[in-house]
Amino acid sequence: MKVLIVEDEILERKALIHLMKTEFEQVSIVLTADNGEQAVKMAVQERPDLILMDINLPLLDGISAMKKIREQLEDCPVIMVSAYSDYEHLRGSMREHALDYLVKPYSVETFVEAVKRGLGIDNKREEPSFYGKTGSVLQVKKYLETHFMDNVSLQDVAEKVNLDKSYLGRVFREECGITVMGYLKNIRIEKAKELLLCGMGASEVAMQTGFADPAYFAKIFKQEMGITPSRYREYHHAE
Repeated sequence: MKVLIVEDEILERKALIHLMKTEFEQVSIVLTADNGEQAVKMAVQERPDLILMDINLPLLDGISAMKKIREQLEDCPVIMVSAYSDYEHLRGSMREHALDYLVKPYSVETFVEAVKRGLGIDNKREEPSFYGKTGSVLQVKKYLETHFMDNVSLQDVAEKVNLDKSYLGRVFREECGITVMGYLKNIRIEKAKELLLCGMGASEVAMQTGFADPAYFAKIFKQEMGITPSRYREYHHAE
C-alpha cells in the first residue's frame, strides 16, 4: 500500500512517517509533500491509497488541495490533520468529503484507528484473497449494470458487497484501471447513446440513466463524447 503525507513542518512530517512505518506493515511506500501544490501533483501522479493532509500549508491550503485532488481521484480517502478545532475548518473538510479530521495533539490510538479506516484494514477480518477480490469486482460490475438508473453512491455499492468503501475503491481501481464511479459513468453514457439513437429526448434520457439534472447530463455527455446529446442524436439519424 502507498500513503502520501502532506505536512510542511519537518518534525511533524518525520513523526508521521515513523508512525506509519512502525504501526502499519501493510504500507510499503510512504510519499511526502510539504506544500499543497506539490501534494496535488504527487497525488495525481502516484495515486496513493491514502492521503494525510495538514490544513495550514504553503502555496495552497489543505482543503483547496483536497478539492483539486478530488477532481481526479474521487475515491482516494483523505484524512485532514490540523491544530484548528473550529467549525469552519471542520465544515470545509467535510464538504470535500474528508474521511476524518484529526486535531493536534492526537493520540497514537486515534491516529491508528483513522488510518485503519482509510486503508480498509480490519483486525477482525482478513482481506479477501485474490479470487475474493475478483469476485467482489464482478459483483460490483453486475450491480452497477442493473442499477445505473438509480442514485448510487460508492457507499451503497460497498454495502452491497460487504466491503469497506475505501478498500473497495482501491481494489476496483487496481483490477479495472478505473474508479467505481467512473465505471458507473461509462455505463450511463453507453446506455444514454442507445436511448438517444432510439429517438428519446435528452431530458428523458437523463432521467432514464441516473442523471437527476439534464444540464449535468449534457455537460458530462459532451465531456465524454465531444458533442452534445442532441447533436449526437441528429448526427446519427442523418447517416
